[in-house]
Amino acid sequence: MIKKFNKLIIAAIFVIGVSTIVYAAVAKWIFVPNAASKTLSFVDPQKEMVIGHCDTGPTGWLACLTPDLKKIYVGNNGGTTVSIVDAIRHKTLKQIETGKKPKHPLVTPDGKYVLINHTGEVKAVLLDAKTDKELKTFAVDHQNKDYKGPLMMHSAFTWDSKYAFVQNYADKKSYVLRIPSLEVVATIDGDSPAHYFIPTPDNKQVWIVYEGNNAAKVKPSVSIVDLASFKEIKKIEIPTAEDEPIEGHHGIFTLDGKYFFFCNRGPGPKFGGTTVAIIDVASQKVVRTIKAANGVGHPYLTPDGKYVVLTPYGSNIITIVDAKTGLKLKDIAIGNGNHIGHIVFSADSKKAYATNASDGALYVIDMQTREVTKGIPTGNKAAQVINTYTNLFEVPGVYKHGHSH
Repeated sequence: MIKKFNKLIIAAIFVIGVSTIVYAAVAKWIFVPNAASKTLSFVDPQKEMVIGHCDTGPTGWLACLTPDLKKIYVGNNGGTTVSIVDAIRHKTLKQIETGKKPKHPLVTPDGKYVLINHTGEVKAVLLDAKTDKELKTFAVDHQNKDYKGPLMMHSAFTWDSKYAFVQNYADKKSYVLRIPSLEVVATIDGDSPAHYFIPTPDNKQVWIVYEGNNAAKVKPSVSIVDLASFKEIKKIEIPTAEDEPIEGHHGIFTLDGKYFFFCNRGPGPKFGGTTVAIIDVASQKVVRTIKAANGVGHPYLTPDGKYVVLTPYGSNIITIVDAKTGLKLKDIAIGNGNHIGHIVFSADSKKAYATNASDGALYVIDMQTREVTKGIPTGNKAAQVINTYTNLFEVPGVYKHGHSH
């Protein structure tokens, strides 16, 4: 059901078991952080042009809208600040210091809090989303002092906003934090760093994407953790091609809850991963693999649930897949550079908008003809693109339980 509400569009409602995914309102504008330009671009999707910019900090790559679409938080991973932007008036409100290399600001599904994680330290900072005041901090000293690399990457919340998941790359640990106290309620050990957390719609499990390790011959995998006991109930290794570089990246459930798509990106900067594994959720087994473009990293869902769009880090080729069959439908070249990390969709699923960080542009894709119709220059190293609230990059919506909204 689609209805208009002022300048927002409410997209369709889908039922997965006892859960309902309510697609968040889609903003009037599309927002693109430009990591090297230190700007956030505002794009009018009707006119298909940039209508303004505001300032961010150094290497602002990942961002999150509040569910009411009034504010944007941009993590300035090249510095120590998070930029807070007025999404309606298109102006930067303030820069706040949070820690070394803020990575991925994320707002709780209920809109009350913002969690900031950091690649430069094992630290997560919780803000009040209304006042932007710091409420709590979670921080630990990692024990592996020889480790060199990012310490945190992505967080996620259970859909009821009760728990957050964060990681400690150096010690290969994940933590389940209670919201808003940031009390550690569980510590989960892995055989390699946990990159991404995907809570199930019913909040009963979290599926954790483990990167694996080439040198140690540890396969990328997904671990299914029960959220009542915080114990692993199943680990599924991802089959990859012989000599394929391995590094698991992101994963997502299809909207009908039947399948889970897992991307093996491979380690940067060469990447090299091309395998996408499709896991049958009921049997918890890999039922199909797809060969995609170099550095395939993200499986994005269209709002109508019909397609999964795969975006790569080492190529300009995105792949459209039928979500029900897992069959590849078309490869599409997006711009000239080789970094298509992110994509969003119009509420009716008729258009897609993908950034190419290498050539600094946002590309408009007609999802019916499956052709690029326009390129819109935004800035140097166009990064994530957002037009709605997300708890996970790939699902622009919020799960509710028991009844439809």
